[in-house]
Amino acid sequence: MAIIAKAQDAHFAGAQEMNIWYNPALKTNKMPQAHLNIRKVNYPNIVSYSSKAATIELPLIGREKDAADQIPFADLAVGINTDNSSDRFMNVSTAMMAFSYALPLNGDDTYLSAGFQGNYTFSRVGLGGSEHFPDQFDKYGAFRSAIPNDLPQSGYSYGFFTAGAGIAIFHNGEKRQWYAGMSIRHFNHPYTEWTHSDRLQENKGIQAGYSTAVADNDIIGGYCNFSWQNSDKEQIIGAMYTRILDDSLNNTISAGISYRAGDALVPNIGLKFGANWVSFRYEINLPNAAFNNYYRKAFAFAYRRDL
Repeated sequence: MAIIAKAQDAHFAGAQEMNIWYNPALKTNKMPQAHLNIRKVNYPNIVSYSSKAATIELPLIGREKDAADQIPFADLAVGINTDNSSDRFMNVSTAMMAFSYALPLNGDDTYLSAGFQGNYTFSRVGLGGSEHFPDQFDKYGAFRSAIPNDLPQSGYSYGFFTAGAGIAIFHNGEKRQWYAGMSIRHFNHPYTEWTHSDRLQENKGIQAGYSTAVADNDIIGGYCNFSWQNSDKEQIIGAMYTRILDDSLNNTISAGISYRAGDALVPNIGLKFGANWVSFRYEINLPNAAFNNYYRKAFAFAYRRDL
C-alpha cells in the first residue's frame, strides 16, 4: 500500500499565502512577518475538523544594509500545522523549519533563491478500529492525507521526519511583481505508519504568481499552485484585484476567486490596515465534485502581520 501513503500537508485555499510550506525558497520579500491560517470543514452527520497553521518568517540581512538594497539575503522560517477532528478521530501536527538564500541576478530587483525544509510530524489516526468513509472522501483535505498513513486506523501515536527543497526566481519591481518556483517534499521517503511497512512518496510542486499595477490605485494579479504525489494531484489557480486606499500603500482592500480543480470555487475578500492584513474565504462545492453528496461546508480565515 506504499503507493497511497501520504504525509500531512497544508491544505488551504489561499495557497499563495502558504508558499513557504510548499516551497521553502518562496520568501520573496525582506519583511519579517507572522502568518496565521485557519480552515474549518464540516460534513454534516459525518465529521468535522479544523486545520490551523502558524508561521514566522525572519529575513537575515546585515545590520549595515538597508532592506531596500539589492543584496543577497537569507530567510529563516518556523511554523506549525495541526489537523484535529471534533470526535478525536484525527490528531496530527507538523513542526516545520525552513532556510532559504536569495541572490540578486541584476540591478532590477530580480532574485534567484534556493531553500531547504525539515518537518517533524506527530500522528494519531483512528480510535482503535477501522472507520468507513465514502470513496474519495475529503480528497483535497486533511483526512485524505492522514488516513492512508495508518490504514488500520489503530489510534497508535507515532512520529516521522520529512525533508524538502525548492528553487525559485522572483521579481519585486515597483509596478510589477512575479515569482516562479519548483519544489520536492518528503524526498527522504520515511516510514509513516506504526507497522513500518509503507514508505512515504515524494510530493512534487510548481508555484507561480504575477501582479501588476493597472492604474495609480489598482492592482490585478494571478497565481497557481500545482502538486503531485503518486497518482494524486492538487491544482489551484486564482485571480485577485486590489484597491489602494491611500498614498502610503498601507491601507488596501482586495477581492478575488480561486479554483481548486475538480473540487471547489473559493471567493475571498481581504483588508490591509497598517502592518495588519486579514482575509476570509468560503468554499463553494462544484456540482461534479467527488464529495457532492456529502454536503461539505468549509471556510478559511487568514491573518498576517508585518513585524
